This record gives sequence, structure tokens and C-alpha cells, in this order.
Amino acid sequence: MPTRPKPKLNLRVLILVFVLFAALATLANSFWVMFKIQKQELIDSALQVNQAYATRIASGVEQVLSSDQKRLEYAAGLLGGSFGDARQLEGEARRLLGQDNSFNSVLVTNAAGTIIASAPEHLHLNGRSLQDPAPLEQRQPIISKAFKSIAGNLLVFVSQPVFDSQGQYLGLVGGSIRLEHKNALQDLMDRQVRQDGAHVYLVDGNRRVLYHPYPERIGEIVARDPIVDAALSQGGGALQAQDAQGVEMLAGFARVPSSGWGVISQQPLGNIQTLLQGTMSKVAKGILPLGLFGVVLIWWLGARISAPLSRLADSAKRLDSPDSYARISAIPAQYFESWQIRRALLLGTSLLQEKIGRLNQQAQSDALTGLANRRAMQDALAHWQQVRQPFAIVSMDIDHFKRVNDTFGHGVGDETLRAIAGLMKQNSRADDLPCRAGGEEFVLLLPNSSLRTATEVAERLRASIAAADIDTVGHITVSLGVSLWQPGEGSITAALEKADQLLYLAKQGGRNRVVAEQRSLAVS
Repeated sequence: MPTRPKPKLNLRVLILVFVLFAALATLANSFWVMFKIQKQELIDSALQVNQAYATRIASGVEQVLSSDQKRLEYAAGLLGGSFGDARQLEGEARRLLGQDNSFNSVLVTNAAGTIIASAPEHLHLNGRSLQDPAPLEQRQPIISKAFKSIAGNLLVFVSQPVFDSQGQYLGLVGGSIRLEHKNALQDLMDRQVRQDGAHVYLVDGNRRVLYHPYPERIGEIVARDPIVDAALSQGGGALQAQDAQGVEMLAGFARVPSSGWGVISQQPLGNIQTLLQGTMSKVAKGILPLGLFGVVLIWWLGARISAPLSRLADSAKRLDSPDSYARISAIPAQYFESWQIRRALLLGTSLLQEKIGRLNQQAQSDALTGLANRRAMQDALAHWQQVRQPFAIVSMDIDHFKRVNDTFGHGVGDETLRAIAGLMKQNSRADDLPCRAGGEEFVLLLPNSSLRTATEVAERLRASIAAADIDTVGHITVSLGVSLWQPGEGSITAALEKADQLLYLAKQGGRNRVVAEQRSLAVS
């Protein structure tokens, strides 16, 4: 009879290859675990550094804004006593502007919001109205959100209310910080230069960029950025996420308390990966010599270990030889596996019979539910007919099972069938035979059962299924038909068809019910 070609590899080579593969796989896995741990440590370190960096910068911004507010507060106190003196108002505006480079312009307004003094003079602001009436209405120190000036410049306005000695509100004094222009805030941020794509930027409560190392992004409204969301909603922290441009970033953030601005210090995750790849390349070069030595050692040990197996394989080709038992017994079993193989050769016949028995059992079972399949059911029916043993038939079908497959998928449908099979087993007697006839159709055969008993079993099974809570599907119902076969009362096929007809009557009658054959329930 035809056979497959003889394999070119022997057991020794296969074992050696497997051992080598296992060793290399272990080495690769160790390398990968080391890579992952080192990567996570670098990521955690970068997040901590960025958070500390953002916190330090936020503290610096807070100091700049606090200093600006204190200078304006001092000026407001001076102006409260001489608010009607235009020369003093102009002088104070020029003094504030020239004191340092915090403000790009300074102005004083009356209570109606009209600018009555300003610096520098070339802006010609006197007589104009304040763009944003909020500082006038609130009458308290304010750091505004960024806005476009009449000239189209992006500004932040810091102001202090002015009151006279009786507490009457006179107006306000304030300074504008032009975000695209040189000032104390810009100088502070410009000093935070980082390398390799790492950078720091500043946003206000409206998600508008107040500072960025790329000037073209100043004034941009940032949308859908979890890092910005965290910076504006939390006091401080660190986060690994994609920025608005879709680049994976390691970011630290902190909030500026007085203004509600968010400071973000971030660097691309790719920086960490590049650094890590270089490090791991050096590690790989360092362990390569030891790895090669390990491969040679494993090859030698593998050859020693496989020697008994090779002798057993050679003996297996001559099992019909008179001295085969003695020859196999003489092979040293230095470890458990060689002893087990030697024992398997001596017990081969019994193992083969056990395998045949298992195959026969599989042929009689439904692969999905573990119930008896149609072949097993037919064998049982043929045997009972031969020995003239009466039996009852319960034919069962799942109601609206197509909805389960259509709604939840066939995987959930299979789980439902297995759950129904389990309930059938629970509600069956020791001698009963639960079967899956096909699809969602089941049959329960009850040998030596009366029609009354079979109907009670069917009703108990129906109630058990209706009450069961099946994962994902919830509650389902079944319809059942019950018939009885007795020797001399027709064919078994007719009894099966009768049970199916009763099942369909149950479905037509509204489902979730049992319909039994109409005869005396005492008949057995």
C-alpha cells in the first residue's frame, strides 16, 4: 500500500533544533522584557522631568504676573488721589511702561471705559473705549484671556481698579502684554529652550496658544488634545497621549493659579525609542559572544540527551524481531521521557485499543453540545426496538432561535445551544438519553417511561429553560412535543414524526409550552 516519503529528519535533529529554538526564544524574550522595562523606566523618568519642568515654569509665569499686578496695584493707589490730574495720569502710564519690559502698552480709563491716559503715545489710544468691558463691570484685579486688539495684535490685559479715598470707583489702570512681541513673559518662556522636538508652550482658558517655540502657532486654538484638557482641568501632572497633530507625546503640565493658564512641557515618544534602540543595540553586541557559547553548549548537551531516543527509534523499526523486548529493555532510561517512550513501545497494543475506543465515543457525540448525536440516537432506538423496550419521545425546539443568531451572532448562538444542552442533562434521569437532532432541535428519549412521566419531565425542562438567565441572550423559551412508542403500536419513525407534529402544535399555540400525545396518561 502507498506510504508517504520517508522523512529526512531524524528524532535527534528535531530535538536539537527544538532545544536550540527554545534557548534562542528564551534569550529573545529576556531581551524583549529588558527592552520593555527599560522603555517604561525611561518613559516614567521623562514624564517626571516634564512635570517638574512645567511646574517650575508655571511658578515663574505666576511670579511675573504677580509682579505685574503688584505694580499696577501700587499705581492704582497713587492715581486714586489725583485722578483728575491729566499730567500725573500720563506720567504714571509712562513710568509703568518704562519701569521694565513687562507691558507693551499701559492705559488708564475712567469709569465709563474711555481711555484718558496711555503710553506709548504713538499708539494714540486716548479717547478710545476699552474693548472688553469685563474689567469695568467686575471692578477687581483681572488677567484677561487672550484677545485680538483693534490693531490685530494678540494681547493679554492685566488691570487693577482705581478707587478714591471714599471708595468710589474711578476707573482702572492696566497693561497689555503683546504675545508676539518682546516682554518679560516672552523672555521667560524663550529661556526654556529644549532639544530634539521637546518644547514648552502656554495656553489660556480658551485653549488659545499664548506662547510656542514655533511663532506661527501663537494664537492658535487647540482642539481635541487630551494634554491641553488635563493642563486646564488639573493642578498638575503627567500624561502620555497624542497631541493635536497626532504625535505621541510624553507631557508634564501645571496650572498658573492667578490666570488659569496651562503650562505644558512635552517631548515626542520617538525620542525615547531612538535612545532605547541605541542602548539595546549595545547590549545585544555585548551578549552575542556568550550567546554563541550557549548555543554550542546546548547543541552538545542536546546530542547527549537525544542518544537514548535515537536507540529507541531504531529498535521500534524491528519490533517483530525475537529479541526486540530484550533489546528495548537494555536501552538505558536515564531520564523520565526515555523511560516513558520505552514503556510506550511495550504497551503499544493496549494504547491503540484505547485510542480506538475514544474515536468510537467521539463518533457518537455531538461536537458542540456533548449530547448524543443522531447516529447514537438511531443506534439506541434500533436497540430498544430489537429488545421491545417501550420509551417516550420528547421533541424540543428553541423558540425564535434565528433571532439569537441574527442579533448576537453565531458564536452566542453556539453558547446558547450548549446552555440548553446543560439544562437537558440536569433535568434528565440517569437512564434517559438527551440528543441533539440538528440545528436548534433536540430530542430526549426516556426508556420505560409512561406518557405522564414523560410529560412531567418535559414540563420541568421547559420551566427550567424559561427561568434560566443565559449570558448575553437573557431568557429564551422552548416548545416541546411528547409521544410514546410501545411494541406493536407502529414504527419508531411514526412515533418520532408524532412528537414533531405535537412540537409544531406547541409553536402554533403560542410557544413556550408542552403538547403531549392524547392518550391515557397511565399508558406505559
